Amino acid sequence: SSPADPTVTTNTTGVMMGLAGSITTRTGRTVIIITGAIVNNTGNDGGAVQIRYGTGSAPGNGNALTGTTLGSLQRFVNANLATEEAPFSVSGVVTTLTGGTAYWLDVGLAAITGGTTSIKNVSITAFDIP
Repeated sequence: SSPADPTVTTNTTGVMMGLAGSITTRTGRTVIIITGAIVNNTGNDGGAVQIRYGTGSAPGNGNALTGTTLGSLQRFVNANLATEEAPFSVSGVVTTLTGGTAYWLDVGLAAITGGTTSIKNVSITAFDIP
């Protein structure tokens, strides 16, 4: 899916982006890839992004961090340019899901030390593996 660009955050702990991606797994083994661009409007600052997933209602934009993390926390720090943006890609393989269950897919995003951080042009890819 290609969700709309989520609202920005200034939170340094992190908040959910409310992407509302989803997959109903058949095998319980799923690859999740989320890509886009990340930017922070303050020079020498940046953002950190990580996949989160879970069952039930998907979190909204700006909600507290929730769900299970997947993959590593990816960080971006701009080179003293408030308009600089960089591509990001976070991915992972989950092998412990329950077959036949719907899961929401999202990312947590945090400003590293301040400024306003955002992601845009997001694309979510998820598929089962045998």
